[in-house]
Amino acid sequence: MGDDGYCDACGARRTVGLDHAEDELPGVAAVTDRGLRKGRNEDAYAIGVAGGRRAVVVCDGVSSSPDSDTAATTAVVEAIGVLVGGGDIAGAYRAASDAVAQLATVPVDAPACTFLAAVVEDGQVSVGWVGDSRAYWLDADGGARCLTVDDSLAGQLAAAGVDAAALRLSAQAAALTRWLGADAPAGDPHLVTLRPEAGGVLVLASDGLTRYTTWSDDIDGTIGARELARTLTTFARDAGGADNITVVAVPIHSADRGEVRP
Repeated sequence: MGDDGYCDACGARRTVGLDHAEDELPGVAAVTDRGLRKGRNEDAYAIGVAGGRRAVVVCDGVSSSPDSDTAATTAVVEAIGVLVGGGDIAGAYRAASDAVAQLATVPVDAPACTFLAAVVEDGQVSVGWVGDSRAYWLDADGGARCLTVDDSLAGQLAAAGVDAAALRLSAQAAALTRWLGADAPAGDPHLVTLRPEAGGVLVLASDGLTRYTTWSDDIDGTIGARELARTLTTFARDAGGADNITVVAVPIHSADRGEVRP
C-alpha cells in the first residue's frame, strides 16, 4: 500500500478508523461513517480492481470485544490482498481469520469482527460471510433481495420464515453465533453465487445501515454507485445513526441468467 492507502499494483483501497471517508474505483464505490452515537468508527472496508475482477471486503468490529477496530482493519487488509491476487473468498476468509486470531493476547480477551466479501468477475457475483454484515441485490426498480443470512438465532429464524418478533425473543437472540477472532467457532464462510439476469447493483453493508428495515423502500437502483452509497449512508444517519455505517455499491450489467446457489 502506498501512503495514500492505495495499492500501487492492483488499485486496492482500504479505509479504516476514519469518521467519514469515501472512495471509488472503476465499477465500485464505498462510504464509511462513524454515525452519531459511537465514539469511533470500528467498521473497515477494502475495495480492489484487478483486470476484470472487482473485489470488496467489509468488516464490522464487534463492539463488546477489545480493539475491535484493529480486528476489522486487519481482516480487510488480509482479505483484499488474497482477492485482488486472484484467490477465492474461502481463502481470503482463512487469511483474515488467522490474522485476527493472532491479535489476541489471551483467548478470553480476543479482538473480533464480522466478515463479508464479494467478487464480481465474468458476469458472476460470489459472496461470502460470517456474522451479520449483509449483501443485497438491488434490481433496476429498486427492489432489494438479501443474499446473506445473519449468524444469529434471530437471523436463522427470519431466514426460515419465522416471525421472530411474534416469538418475543430476548435481545440475546440477535447476538452473533459466528465471528472472526481467537475465540471464534471453527468453520468456513457461508458462500452464495449469483448470475444476474438483468442490470442491478450489489450492495454490501454493515448493520449500521441494515438495522433500519426501511432503508431500501425508496431506493433508485439506477443511480450511480457513489451516489447510492452516499444516499444510503445519509439515510442511516438521518434514521438515528446508532452505529457505524459502511456501504459499498457495485453496479453490474449482465444478460446472464440469475440464480443464487449455496
